[in-house]
Amino acid sequence: MNRKLRADAEGIARSAIEAVKPDEAVKRALADFRPQGRAFLVAVGKAAWQMARAAVRELPKPVDGVR
Repeated sequence: MNRKLRADAEGIARSAIEAVKPDEAVKRALADFRPQGRAFLVAVGKAAWQMARAAVRELPKPVDGVR
């Protein structure tokens, strides 16, 4: 296989994997979210901790909760 073609294919695959990581997906989903008042965060599942951590980083004000 042509080296350039292989390098391009690997770059595309790497970018696709990065785009679907739970923390990156949450970051994109919350980019324009500005809660009016209190916001509650609930995360369940295998990627819950990654998604919750990303949400806390993206929310505009401090978040407190059960850990």
